[in-house]
Amino acid sequence: MKTLRIKRITTELLDIPIKRPHQFSTEKVANKSFVLIRVELSNGVVGIGEGTTPGIWWNGESVETMKLVIDRYAVPLLLEENPAYIEKLMQKLNRQIRANHFAKATVEMALLDALGKTYDVPVHQLLGGLHLEKIPVRWALASGTPEGDIEEAIDHVNAGRYANFKTKSGKESPDADALRNIRIAEGIRGRSSIGIDPNGSWDKVTVMKWMDAFFEVGIDFLEQPLPPEDIRGLAQLAAMKKVPIMADESLATVQDALRLAEEKAADIFSLKIHKSGGMKNTVRIAGIAQAAGISCFGGTSLESSIGTAACVHAYASIPNLDYGSELFGPDWLADDLVKNPLTIKDGSILVPDGPGLGVELDETKVEKYRRKEEKGVLTR
Repeated sequence: MKTLRIKRITTELLDIPIKRPHQFSTEKVANKSFVLIRVELSNGVVGIGEGTTPGIWWNGESVETMKLVIDRYAVPLLLEENPAYIEKLMQKLNRQIRANHFAKATVEMALLDALGKTYDVPVHQLLGGLHLEKIPVRWALASGTPEGDIEEAIDHVNAGRYANFKTKSGKESPDADALRNIRIAEGIRGRSSIGIDPNGSWDKVTVMKWMDAFFEVGIDFLEQPLPPEDIRGLAQLAAMKKVPIMADESLATVQDALRLAEEKAADIFSLKIHKSGGMKNTVRIAGIAQAAGISCFGGTSLESSIGTAACVHAYASIPNLDYGSELFGPDWLADDLVKNPLTIKDGSILVPDGPGLGVELDETKVEKYRRKEEKGVLTR
């Protein structure tokens, strides 16, 4: 077979509305932005991927920075290269582009989709094979009020859509946040439970003060309660052996995973393919967690069905995904970018079984939500 080459890479920005405003620790959003990438190979196959982030406040990248990095710096390094050497190509990007994990994950996603389509296999087969056929999904409650969150959770449970939840915290003071979450946990006690995600906005003293109360109301986990750099503080909270401590913003690279394991600073790793620079790095991080006896949780950057499919392929190949996932992105958006959106059924998401990512781009939706600016194109 003639050697494959990467012939063309394009990117464009898209903005999709969400079903209801979503309150993060720092801002409330009403739509979600994406960078869509297409990688065309010499055999005519086009791989797709998407980059998205909770916001530039979360990790320092935005869809605008991702697009610029890909167009100006990544594309010249990739054109005319053989996509089958994906490991070599990603190492090349890592050597010549520092950090920018979200942008690199977007590139890797499209390359894996193109290779899967070329070899007629799902991406999970390129990552080592399946461990799960479906993944439980936890919905994030972020209406902005305890009453709204309680009502939303009960509605989801009664409808059979979701069985478990997490809350977003950080807008209020840590003490007020703690009381609000206890109120929500009590409001759904006997029906469901919650994990709490303050996005690194709490302090160690406050968490220690409320830890017994969190344990008594059955909080499932505390996700990144302290600032990302406070590894020692996370270790002290984990050593209390009350509510499991989950690392998210503290965990991006393989090296971060090793340090957290060595410091015993987390009971659970929150995996995200974008923050770790791609699906292959995510699987590596899960392997470190498994060796250290740490459970994993399938995190989300609130992707459409494109990025969610990539997450599902990676997470479904991981044997220690003990806490399920929060892959509710397609259900959270008011619309999607593919003809066959992923769906949540009975609280779980199925692994796509088609070639590549297993989703097909809907060009009419791309046109509808395209941001009005020129596409980045570079060819040879």
